[in-house]
Amino acid sequence: MTHGESLALTVEATQRSLEERLGEALSPHRDPRRPRDSFSAIDTFMAATSRHLAAVEAVLLGHVHRTVPEGDALVHAYLHAARRLEMSLALLKARLYGEAHAIHVGWPDVWDRVQTRLAEHNRLETTMVDALVRHGDPEKIDRLARQVFDAERHAPTRPHPMLPHTGMLSLVARRIWAVVEGRVIPEPVRPATHRHDSLLAQYLVADPSFDDHAKLIEHRHRSHPKPG
Repeated sequence: MTHGESLALTVEATQRSLEERLGEALSPHRDPRRPRDSFSAIDTFMAATSRHLAAVEAVLLGHVHRTVPEGDALVHAYLHAARRLEMSLALLKARLYGEAHAIHVGWPDVWDRVQTRLAEHNRLETTMVDALVRHGDPEKIDRLARQVFDAERHAPTRPHPMLPHTGMLSLVARRIWAVVEGRVIPEPVRPATHRHDSLLAQYLVADPSFDDHAKLIEHRHRSHPKPG
């Protein structure tokens, strides 16, 4: 697996999963014995998307800001798209549960906003990940997929567009909301399996992909507690 491939594949798989969940939410559910199936599909899409947005902001934006040339502009553009998507999710939630301020908004308009803003978010997220892979430290970038996965598992499952989106205050606020919500929904997309990178490891397991970035021997260091 080449440098950054795990992160790129994981984000791509997550985007595909969110698009599939959106398709399920849009599909008509006509089983009279299960009248709330449409509610469940919409709620699951909304929860998975909210969770992913929070994880990206917690894990990736700082790396983009520090390592990508003109990373500030890229982060600003991404945050604008993420906030717009979160606002459309908040409208979707309000419309789904019959909140007074949203009942006048037609469903076609709600879904049009969600689809348009999800597509824009995914485009900018892909641009951001590609820039990280090009400019980031290989060892750090290869760990980010797992960090995004872990962050998603503990992120809030409701849209909170009015919360701060960067900095320590954002992390604290989102953790509090995740605990308050306490909902169980399907797990996020797991990171792509990291294959044997070193040329020696490839030879020993008969998997000679001969990655240009592979080292001859992969050294793994264990951390040991310092003597008291």
